[in-house]
Amino acid sequence: MLPIRMPNQISTRWALLLAGTCALASMYLVLAMIGALSENQIIGLPTVPELTLWGLPLSLLIRDIAMALTVGSALVGGVLAPKPDVFLGRVTSLSALVWLLAIAAQSVFTVSEVLAFSLSDSLNLNIWWSLLSQTTVGQVMLVQAVLLIFVALLGWVVLDRITGLIISVLAVTAAFLPGLTGHSSLTDTHNAASISLGIHIVAMSAWIGGLVALVIYLLRSGTDSGKVIRRFSTLALISVVLLVESGLLNASLRLDGPAALVTSFYGAILLAKISILIVLISFGWRVRKKISESADQGPMNNVAITLLAGREVIWMGLVLGLSVALSRTAPPGEFQAGDQLIWVALLVLGLFLPYSLYYLLPRGKGAVQFLHKYPDVSAIALIMWLYLFTTFFTSTTVGQSIGAQWFALVGSAVTIFLGYQFVSAILLNRSWSTAGFAVVGIPLVGWWLERDVTGGLHWSFWVVTLFAVLFILFLMRPVAPKPKILNNESVEISA
Repeated sequence: MLPIRMPNQISTRWALLLAGTCALASMYLVLAMIGALSENQIIGLPTVPELTLWGLPLSLLIRDIAMALTVGSALVGGVLAPKPDVFLGRVTSLSALVWLLAIAAQSVFTVSEVLAFSLSDSLNLNIWWSLLSQTTVGQVMLVQAVLLIFVALLGWVVLDRITGLIISVLAVTAAFLPGLTGHSSLTDTHNAASISLGIHIVAMSAWIGGLVALVIYLLRSGTDSGKVIRRFSTLALISVVLLVESGLLNASLRLDGPAALVTSFYGAILLAKISILIVLISFGWRVRKKISESADQGPMNNVAITLLAGREVIWMGLVLGLSVALSRTAPPGEFQAGDQLIWVALLVLGLFLPYSLYYLLPRGKGAVQFLHKYPDVSAIALIMWLYLFTTFFTSTTVGQSIGAQWFALVGSAVTIFLGYQFVSAILLNRSWSTAGFAVVGIPLVGWWLERDVTGGLHWSFWVVTLFAVLFILFLMRPVAPKPKILNNESVEISA
């Protein structure tokens, strides 16, 4: 077999860069859509500086990335590795310092946002200390800062397994604390929401940060790679279970029913996040199973490691960006008659969530066999249903809200089912006529839904619709051959 030349570690670095870019793009796009990056100036009332509206989410995103890397490096380097890894210990220390700096920036931006102060006025030590000492948000930041100082110091001088365990416990505790500062408008259910949110953050940090730390470990050492991968797979499975359970509990406490998923931006973001998580779960399970088997045969090469990390890290970047945007989005209020469907939510239900289910299930399983011969029917059925759903939902909500909730639940389920039929048909047949029906029909349904919006269609409608069209065309791409996981003997890696 001819040797395959790959630049050392370049693919993984590009994946990390793309992940960060996707995180920033998804976060700011969603925040711009909900109007969270600007404020209407009212005469006589102070306004939050625009720099604060942009800077606070950025500090939260940097905090979450550093948090994930700190927790993941501590767990992989101090617990999962055969012996404590010195390099990952130093990565833990440095990422903890970045986390600490992000918290400091977050505290300043928080003062500016709450009091509508300029950034220079927000640096007033008396006001800043009042935030840290007299508010729940500030007290959590203060405790986190103390824990992170210990993590940074101990991580730089990892001595043994006990030290690694202590660092991991401190990092996990610091990651749990932001859950206590979530949406405090939940009165009777505040404790349950806070605990579930804290668990959700820890699970996501261990999963995302653990994958990056695992790649770093394999690229530098690779000692007992099969054992470390299997241990991380166990950690990832536990993290996914906790992530799903805590996420469902948290969502149930913040949403007033199924209708909120399709009538609010909060629900639409939540649906998009669920779609990406399904892709991550299915992709991670398949790839790690193959790579674990390959690692038992000898040291792994860059092809295998890149396969392990590349696309998964990019998807994880999208999840982090959406998570920050979700934390900056107020939960929907009580459902009222006349609430309108959200176009973004319909696209997620009809296109993106079905695609993630197609990725999770054996390809084509659950698709109606009739559509294998006549795939155009699937596109027409989806378009007709979206039209009916958007037309009759508002008239249904005039009645009792309970009936509207059931209509939203059944309608969402039908949308997912028909969307799955469409995605399966187009991926199994690669029919341009099927794609053509969808490219023309779906934007028309969106126009029909948003046609009465005061002031004309918002720019976000065109961005989201264009993204949906590009996604449909993406489904028509040629099928690439599956990459093979090669042994080091058959791969020559250039420096």
